[in-house]
Amino acid sequence: AMTRARRALLFLVIAHALLATAYSLSVPLGEAPDEADHWAYVSFLARERRLPQGPTLTQSKHPPFYHATAALIAAVAVPDFGSLDTRLFLRANPDVSFSPEEVAQGTHAYNSFIHTTYEDWPWRPGPLAFHLARLWSVVLSTLTVWATYHVVRLSAPGRPAIALLAAGVLAFLPEFAFIGSVVNNDTAAALFGTLALWGGLAIYRHEGRWRAGWWTPLALGLGLWAKVSTLALWPVVGLALLLGWWHSAAHGRDVRALLRPLLFVFVPASAIGAPWFLRNWHLYGDPFGWDLARQTVDVRTGPWTWADTRWLLEGWFLSFWGKFGSAGHIPMARAVYGALAVVCVLAGAGLVYAVFRRVQGVDRAAVGLLVLAVASTALAIWRYSLVALGTNQGRLLFPAVAAIVGLLAVGLLAWVPPRVEGKASAALIALAALLGVYGLVGVIRPAYAAPPSAPASVWQPHALPAALRFGEITLVAADMRGDPILYWQATTHPTRDWRTVLRITAEDGTLVWEWKRSPGAGRWSTDHWPQGYVMRDAYAVRWPEWAGPGRYRVEVGVYEFMGSAVIPERDGEPAASSEHPLVVVGWVERPSQSP
Repeated sequence: AMTRARRALLFLVIAHALLATAYSLSVPLGEAPDEADHWAYVSFLARERRLPQGPTLTQSKHPPFYHATAALIAAVAVPDFGSLDTRLFLRANPDVSFSPEEVAQGTHAYNSFIHTTYEDWPWRPGPLAFHLARLWSVVLSTLTVWATYHVVRLSAPGRPAIALLAAGVLAFLPEFAFIGSVVNNDTAAALFGTLALWGGLAIYRHEGRWRAGWWTPLALGLGLWAKVSTLALWPVVGLALLLGWWHSAAHGRDVRALLRPLLFVFVPASAIGAPWFLRNWHLYGDPFGWDLARQTVDVRTGPWTWADTRWLLEGWFLSFWGKFGSAGHIPMARAVYGALAVVCVLAGAGLVYAVFRRVQGVDRAAVGLLVLAVASTALAIWRYSLVALGTNQGRLLFPAVAAIVGLLAVGLLAWVPPRVEGKASAALIALAALLGVYGLVGVIRPAYAAPPSAPASVWQPHALPAALRFGEITLVAADMRGDPILYWQATTHPTRDWRTVLRITAEDGTLVWEWKRSPGAGRWSTDHWPQGYVMRDAYAVRWPEWAGPGRYRVEVGVYEFMGSAVIPERDGEPAASSEHPLVVVGWVERPSQSP
């Protein structure tokens, strides 16, 4: 019969798979860190069936395990992968912003891409292949939750509630569910890093007998093919083997007994990982391909300072728990981070108590290995931070994610008497589940939700004397009291991705500013609009320095994405010509005090 702990673990594994799938279906395609670039790597492998060279694909600096396996899955499901038209989706949004204030004003949006009905269910070949690659990430992250339980079970062998809590925290961790639901190789790095720690701890707990962790060389070697940062765990595994040998009474600390597990683990692991480093050496002159990496990242130019250290640590903390969007620019509420900071302080104090007071059921040496795993991974990312910008992302610590949540669980339950630790673990897992659901329904979904139709009471006071009809959409109102605000209405249910042009010219015809966009900052493409829907389309004009105070003409036009302009009609008559398809809709005043 299945034990209670195994039933609980099975529940957590299934719960994570469901949560990550829900995240995957809720996050629009490409709206995760570097996801479009990772998808380009996957697409290249599926189409060309060879590894790319040079900096053309920014993510090709990474080993291809994740991307090649995702490409295999996508190509099998979509046999004509090479004929996919990438312009049908992942259309860049020029109005993306990382500022919540700009998004709240309606002049910008959180989404980096315009998401048309082409991405909707039932999925067409391109989105289908993309979603299958995401599903592969869900599989990898789900396996990581399962492996995490075993890592922590070996670290606290007498306290199964600790292992369940660690698995539960990871299962519902918002950032892990987010990254584990999109196209990104950090999930593969997390799985192989966790499997490597599990194997090393298993060999340690069995006093150096390598058969107890027979999968360790595979985990270490394939980890290098997932992400080179997993190399930071190699010394941790080596130390685990050394401790296993040291505690072995059977071998009498015979050095030859130490060589067997070391050779068994590191020789095959090195053989598995070596081809990638040899390829880099051959193509770029060094095993790690640093020259290629520098061409695909924002390179740090100044010296490292204490401000950089604070930036790095703060970024790791916030985004380890959860910051969403294509650049990690969609945060959770400040109060949530504050509560999590309190939890981490309590866990840190509890961890110190557990180690130095020798809490029963916790293997202090194993806990030390977990601490070393976190420290080694953090040190590796810090070293990389001396070269590259943008490294303040908690997902980069995922090779040691099992160690992080394991230490958190040890610290939290150190304060709990053993007789109630099961109930305490269950209560904390329930809170973690609430956090994971909050990240989905309280942060991600609202960030990408369609804006409501503008009520008539808002736009009718600014209605045009005669509406301008641009085929399937109509300009019904224009507010020119400050920066222009237009109101577009769906004449019928639009069938296409229509784009607008807003042009500001001086009275003598000199072009001052022009902006092309999807109406409403691209938050909801026009082919989603129901008939009668009204979109508020606000602009933030970037006035050139030479444009002084005065009156400026505002012209508007509409064109199909990658297509021709639409000739507008007013009262059934053409309001413009094919030579100049824009029409004047009003004037804006730039006062003398404007910056």
